[in-house]
Amino acid sequence: MTLTPEAYPSWLSAAVEIAREAGARLKAHWHSGVAVHSKGYRDIVTAADLAAEELILARLRATFPDHAITSEEAGADAEAASTRWLVDPLDGTTNFAHHNPNFCVSLAVAQDGAPVVGVIYDPLRDFLFTAARGAGAALNGAPLHSSGVTTLADATFAVDWPRKPRPRQELWQRAGKLMVEARTMRVLGAAALNMAYVAAGWFDLYLARVLGPWDMAAGVLIAQEAGAVAATLDGAPWTLAHPDLVLAATPGLLEAYLKLQGDDL
Repeated sequence: MTLTPEAYPSWLSAAVEIAREAGARLKAHWHSGVAVHSKGYRDIVTAADLAAEELILARLRATFPDHAITSEEAGADAEAASTRWLVDPLDGTTNFAHHNPNFCVSLAVAQDGAPVVGVIYDPLRDFLFTAARGAGAALNGAPLHSSGVTTLADATFAVDWPRKPRPRQELWQRAGKLMVEARTMRVLGAAALNMAYVAAGWFDLYLARVLGPWDMAAGVLIAQEAGAVAATLDGAPWTLAHPDLVLAATPGLLEAYLKLQGDDL
């Protein structure tokens, strides 16, 4: 893998600036009204998604013309590139459409398929979560550390429900087992925020099925740099190419989750 850590600070600075600008655009739409369109079964897009994405893509293409981009609404650039931006212009679209204040912008840079820079920005709370590979994670400049929880009885876990019935039912079965053993469960409805909250120690465990790389890249990196660990739901090593994720505050908590699932894996 060819990594260039010397570039991370400049990429992170650009991601922060662009995320804040896109967040301001989302906030303006939030206050002026929300136009919603259906993309498919349980899948919507708003004018705010498209406006924020347009801004982000224009900034990235002007600043990093040699980098490829994969964005939730616009799709992926066709060219192969070792450096690729992963863009979710509005994570938590259903929340946004219902005027629920849990949503964010998520931007990441991946090199050779591994996230190396991540930014998640919640514009309503002005929460800026950041990380660069090997440099730690921060919230508004203050270092982040996952909770250190190692037992399910002490764990608050979060989930995101897939759109399709079968994966939703499968995740429900896993979450049901956890609900018996864990302290409690929360559902924010914004994947990137759930991961950032694991990094901050506000959640201890997060489960998801059928996520896109733009959903996961920034959040997983920020959580890992805060001390959390990531795997697939069946315990295999996590990669950006895998659509399932379990994110745990500690290796011990990940092991406890996997042991609980037992024969279902």
